[in-house]
Amino acid sequence: MNSSVRTSQSLRSRVGILLLIIWGLALSPRVSLATGQSVEDFLKTKPRWSKLVGTIFRIEGRVATGAGTILKLNKLPLLFVSEEELPELPGPDLAVEVVGRLQKRETGVFEFELLSVKKIESDTQRVSRLRVDLPRDDPQPWYELGDWAMNRVRFYQSGRALDRQLAQDATGLYRMAIRKERTRMSSPTYNQLKELALKSERYGLDDEFKLPLLYEAHYQAWHNASVSASSAELAAIASRIASELPDAKTPVEEFDADFVSEWKKGPVLFYQNAPDALRPQLHRLLYQQVMRESIEMDAATDGRNGVEIAARLTEYLPEFTTLADTYRRKNLEWKINHVTELSREEASSLKQELIAAGEEARAAEVFRQWFQVIETRLRQRGATGLVELASNYEELFDDEQTAVELLLEADRVKPGSSYVAERLEGYGFMRVDGRWRRQGEIKSGDTSPIEKAIRNGQVIRGMTSAHVRKSIGPPDSVSRVLTSREVLEYWVYRTPSGAGMSVRLSRPLNRHEGLVRKVFDLPAR
Repeated sequence: MNSSVRTSQSLRSRVGILLLIIWGLALSPRVSLATGQSVEDFLKTKPRWSKLVGTIFRIEGRVATGAGTILKLNKLPLLFVSEEELPELPGPDLAVEVVGRLQKRETGVFEFELLSVKKIESDTQRVSRLRVDLPRDDPQPWYELGDWAMNRVRFYQSGRALDRQLAQDATGLYRMAIRKERTRMSSPTYNQLKELALKSERYGLDDEFKLPLLYEAHYQAWHNASVSASSAELAAIASRIASELPDAKTPVEEFDADFVSEWKKGPVLFYQNAPDALRPQLHRLLYQQVMRESIEMDAATDGRNGVEIAARLTEYLPEFTTLADTYRRKNLEWKINHVTELSREEASSLKQELIAAGEEARAAEVFRQWFQVIETRLRQRGATGLVELASNYEELFDDEQTAVELLLEADRVKPGSSYVAERLEGYGFMRVDGRWRRQGEIKSGDTSPIEKAIRNGQVIRGMTSAHVRKSIGPPDSVSRVLTSREVLEYWVYRTPSGAGMSVRLSRPLNRHEGLVRKVFDLPAR
């Protein structure tokens, strides 16, 4: 066959293929040409390839190789085979649209009969073209185009410049979509802003949008709730800040007042304009403001719960030492102003607080003020109150002389009390001709037997429980026996060797102070 004949047959073949394509669009049910599909989409039809043999497909993709009569697209395992020599197709990122008929060889291998091939715009060119027409106010098409671009990057996984640029284009589309979505929110709630922050993270924008959106979300939650929120609700907001904003839990030096004042003019804008290095401190600042408001909301105006407020400040905001001290002082002043309402333990604690603060004179004055009320109250109870008052003078003021005078007064008010008698006997008194007198061996200026015992670290009959503690300290163990008339207590003291002694005390049911009845030596265990 001569060359002219071959040329004529080749021409007829090409014309026939072209006519087949043109007519196939309208007439053949086995033609898939209405819209081109990507390699990725075509691969989804693989389970049906056997049934699709003979169907013409239009597929767009990137050239892997193109030489002679063979064309291969990236990521597509089927070859396109042409009857004619192909034009030069430089790869590997050349984008083409290929039309081919799916065939199956006798060996079972699938391939395409190549009908046509043409160069088309690249993925980056397509993104640039489509981006121009995206709506200004609707973020969804921006997300969709970004998804298309990023899906191409993930599918091809080439790592080449084209896909690196395509990934940057997708990121830029996501940035615009996030901004547009935020702009559309007129009065965003915490949940809306947080969801947008998490969306930005899902789109790979890292902390570029996530942190500013989260910061705004928490600020809005605080701002919207502060008018009617309870202390617990504000604390819950602070807790979320601590868990969602990096370093919000980390104490810092207390911020300068001018800095905080400037921040309060617009916390969100202030944060957005702040350098990255400052943001962790701004996280802490927001936490500080919310938690402080939560804590101070529970503070009594008169300072009565100042210690509790100071303790919470110290726990959650340890950098607020000055503020915590202010609340402690408020509580101290409240207790001073209400000293007559305090219990003995509370009044004693107040006295020690004032002494620790270097106000010894005021401590004595305040304590005496409290005690005057107690003294008046106890005197109104007759002999019983006088006995208790005597114990108070001895324990609180170490004033034995006044204690003895009160016991003598109690004896005059109610003569014959065995308890008063035993107390006086413990001080070295004896009844002579119906009157209590110091025993003869005790001269003026000498100390009483109880004082001598305390000085020598001993326990003798007639001592009170307070005397025993003063002499040898608190017991290692205490046992109590309750009878119908009194309470018996056994105080046990042990030495390192295991030996020791037991002190038996008794007290009437209506008294708190016991008297020593007997002292026993205990053998070593």
